[in-house]
Order: sequence, then C-alpha cells, then structure tokens
Amino acid sequence: MKKYFILVFLVFCLLVSGETFDGITNIQDNFERLQSYDNLVDELIKIRNEESDLKRLELYDNFFEEKLAISPIKLEEGVVTRVIDGDTAEIEIEGIPYRVRFIGINTPESTTRIEPYGQEASNFTKEYLTGKTVYLEKDVSETDIYGRLLRYIWLEPPKEITDEEIRTKMFNAILVLEGYAEVATYPPDVKYQEYFIKYEQEAREKNVGLWGLQKKITQDSTSLSNLTEAATITDSSTITQKLYIDEQGRGLIKGNINWQGEKIYHLPGGVYYDRTDPEVWFKTEEEAQEAGFRKSLR
Repeated sequence: MKKYFILVFLVFCLLVSGETFDGITNIQDNFERLQSYDNLVDELIKIRNEESDLKRLELYDNFFEEKLAISPIKLEEGVVTRVIDGDTAEIEIEGIPYRVRFIGINTPESTTRIEPYGQEASNFTKEYLTGKTVYLEKDVSETDIYGRLLRYIWLEPPKEITDEEIRTKMFNAILVLEGYAEVATYPPDVKYQEYFIKYEQEAREKNVGLWGLQKKITQDSTSLSNLTEAATITDSSTITQKLYIDEQGRGLIKGNINWQGEKIYHLPGGVYYDRTDPEVWFKTEEEAQEAGFRKSLR
C-alpha cells in the first residue's frame, strides 16, 4: 500500500513540475516510465529494509558484546537477606534463601564462640552486604559438609578476570585485603588461591585488621609457648580453644588429604607431623574439624 502512495506522490510531482500526460503521446513510453518508477520504489523499500536489518544486527551485536564483557564467568544473582558472620550469609536466589559460605577465606568466629576480631569481621560484612544485590560464582564444590553453598561473592560482575577486578569487586578478596580474613584453601576449590595469598601478604605487611592484633599478641608474649597457649575468649572470659600459631600468626596444624581421600590433621609434636606435606593449615583443632578433617591417631 505504501508503494502506491509513493507512486501517486511521484506522479503529482511530475504534474506540479509542468510535465503532464497530455505531453506524452506514446502510451507505451508512459507505461514503461511508470514501471521504472515502480521498480525504483521497490529498490528504495528494499534498501530501507536492508538498512533497518543491518541496524538491528548492529544493536544485537553490541548488546551481546556488552553482556559478554560484563560476565566472562557464570554468575548467579542474589540478594543478601542476612549476614551470619564475617564469611557466611543468607542469600536469596530466585526467591529461595540459601546459606552461603564464602570460599577460599576464613574470618574469626563470632557466633557459637567469639574469636579475636570476629565481631569486627562480622560487622564489616553486615555493613557491606546486608540488603545488597551480589553475584555468586561457583568453583568446583557445590556445598560444604554443612549443606552451605560454597561461592565467591562479587559485588558487581567483573568485565574480565584481572587482579584489579578481583581486589575491587570480589568480597572474598576485600575481606582478606582489609585484614578481616585469612586464606583458607580447601581443594578442589582453589581458583583464586594465588590472588588470596598475595592479598594476605599485603595485609600482613600493613598490619591491618587481625594482623595488627596478632602483632600485638606477639609483642605481649614472652615466649613461643605463651603464644601457642593464646586463647579464644568467650563472653564469660573462659578459655575455649587452644591456638597453634607461629610468631607471624600463621596456623601450625597441618591438614593432609591422603591417597584414599581421607582428611587428617596433625598437631605439632605428632608422630607424622614433620613428614606431612599439608594441603591446608589450621590454627585450631575445631577449625580443622569444621573443615571435615579428623585428628591423626598418632
């Protein structure tokens, strides 16, 4: 229908310009001329449609390029409805609440027991995440032995996986950099282990957060034995757990996974301690047991 309106318009233009059909004596010429106009209109419509298609394709390409740039990894979107402690939160994903453990790191406890700097870590996470939309990344494991989802928590989707993106957008990394968490690697979830180790070293060198606290403990201790007897204090100020740490505050309990896949931890002074190459270090026996390790029989 549009095509015939265009034809009428062209004829009108001819009439206005002074060229009338009265001046055209050859009907066949007139027909061929109109046919040419008709073909021209068809071509114009075709070109217009092709340009429109190209523009649409360009928009689609730009859209998907942006999506790929924003999400180089597979992410789940969720909303933090409740923070349980420094490294654990309740996150609602597609309307369903899940308890989520931030993998690759460990903050001091602040729930069933209170560890030094545990409340500070919990408060930091609450202030940073409560009510916020976050993006969850899975490594290898789906859940831990307690049924909690194991995830890296991104504050916004990374455009690419780089040191700058990780240290500014991944909350697991931010906790380590700010001194609220230490590295806690449990194979096979080791994707960002090297980054976390680097960030912990930065936090140690700056004496921020719990590392500043550890430095004070070290300075106040008169011997290594006093340091390893340092205690976790509960609200009633009673000793609830023995810490095994060195002068830099690093855990001394060795966590090993044997050839059968059994998780075993070894205390300093144990028969197999010196000959064990650990996959992970712990500061307390309770921490090792929570990670699924049992105590060595010797």
